[in-house]
Amino acid sequence: MSVLTSLAVCQTLCSIAISQSTVTDQTSRQIDDMARRLETLEKRNADLQAQVVDLKAQTGDQWLTEERAAEIRALVQDVLSESATRTSLQSTGATAGWDNGFFIASPDNRFRLEIGGLIQSRFVWSAQRAPYVAPTEISPGARIKYDQVGNRTGFDAHNTELWAQGHVISPDIQYMIKGIFQQNQDVGVRIGNINASPNPQNFIGSSGSGGIQLLDAWVRVNLTDDWSIRAGQFRAPFGREFLILEQYQLAVDRSLVSLHYGMGYTQGVELEYLSNEARWRFSVNDGGSDMIAGPAQVVGSQPLNSPWDAQSVSWGVTTRFDWKGSGGWAQFDQFTSPDGSEPGWLLGVAVNAQITKPNEGLPLTAGAGTDSNSNGWLGITTDFTWQFGGASLFASAYYNYVNSNAAYLQQNASGASYFDAGEVNALGFTLQGAVYLAPKWEVFARYEYLHTTATNSGEPSMLSQPVDNYLFQQHHTDLVTVGVNYYLDGQDVKVTTDFGYGISPIYPSYAVPATGWRVSQSDEFVVRAQMQLLF
Repeated sequence: MSVLTSLAVCQTLCSIAISQSTVTDQTSRQIDDMARRLETLEKRNADLQAQVVDLKAQTGDQWLTEERAAEIRALVQDVLSESATRTSLQSTGATAGWDNGFFIASPDNRFRLEIGGLIQSRFVWSAQRAPYVAPTEISPGARIKYDQVGNRTGFDAHNTELWAQGHVISPDIQYMIKGIFQQNQDVGVRIGNINASPNPQNFIGSSGSGGIQLLDAWVRVNLTDDWSIRAGQFRAPFGREFLILEQYQLAVDRSLVSLHYGMGYTQGVELEYLSNEARWRFSVNDGGSDMIAGPAQVVGSQPLNSPWDAQSVSWGVTTRFDWKGSGGWAQFDQFTSPDGSEPGWLLGVAVNAQITKPNEGLPLTAGAGTDSNSNGWLGITTDFTWQFGGASLFASAYYNYVNSNAAYLQQNASGASYFDAGEVNALGFTLQGAVYLAPKWEVFARYEYLHTTATNSGEPSMLSQPVDNYLFQQHHTDLVTVGVNYYLDGQDVKVTTDFGYGISPIYPSYAVPATGWRVSQSDEFVVRAQMQLLF
């Protein structure tokens, strides 16, 4: 082999060696890079494994099962459904639903409508030992024969109401409209005469009941955070027991004291101041509903939804002041104080003054001995409420003075005569307490006292007229009521049962048959049971 050939072979071998060395270095670098990547992946895998363990510890083994997936799908569908409902109401995106009542509202809350109602279905049993007989001094032709049935039982829907309330333009402009479905009786007398003939205008089996009577119809404007003014028809700012709505009473019905002396509704204007501790209301109005002596009108004002030209009140002013020592204002909208609720107490006083001319609003004619056709009414009441969070106590007192120059009893629409009843004094007070025995069970007791006198009762001109049936020899009446409430769902659904006993006779001036208390001589028992639905 020549030298040149030897050199060529050596060069080729060197090249192969160098090439193999280069390949080995590249492979080593690739292996090192793969090792580093594998180490990174292992760390990430370890982190993910730790997260999975943590999720299983929090949600259990079923955290990603088919059941869980179904729940997620259902939630998504609910959200989409609600969104579709909201956007389908209005192009403006109005909202609707339930917020302690049904409501419709604009998205900016400038307009809001709330709709609600009340159904109170009750059973009443009234038993009297001896029927009331008009005094023999009253002329035979003027005596009224009262209900002489010893035992009466039956069902009715005493308070069936619908209302709409809310605000317009701004939450500071509020309104309310409320009506109650009336109860009528077409097969007897409306004012006590049991011998009256049936109404010939009604077919047999019809009743004429169900017409709606306007209760509340007012507009309130908030002037500042503390001051507001409202106009329309509203509850007169007088007796606290009447200011508390029907659905928030303890017993099946209000006390006879409140029904006779609590003024009821009025029409007018009311200015209100409300702070954390004090509330003051001042109203110029058409006076209160005259129930002082029952059907006998010693004042003569009946403002409930009366037209302006039928008003008999020359002027009327009512004012009430409340001082809240502790608690919140909302808790005093009801008498009950559930277990665990905030304790508090409230003291109130109110005054009503008015002058009435009954013959200016009714077709009345002057009676014998009448020197003036105007009546003056001054009423004063005070009350105290104490809530303990599981128990409650309430006491109230009323005094009414009426200079009754024009008392009357209107038995029909053709007219009535008025007579000088002199000075009428009416006094009444109520004491009521309640305690919870269990979260949904509450027992209560109430005592009430009424006494009305008229100085001219028994005068010859009065004895010859039916009006003296309600004013002559009217001694005091006192009665006691005990009962129990079962709150199925708070005030929204509750059952009330109570038992009342007339300690003394229920005289004509004090009886309110719609509540179960009829005119009776003595020892009257009243048993009532009521189911309430508030929505």
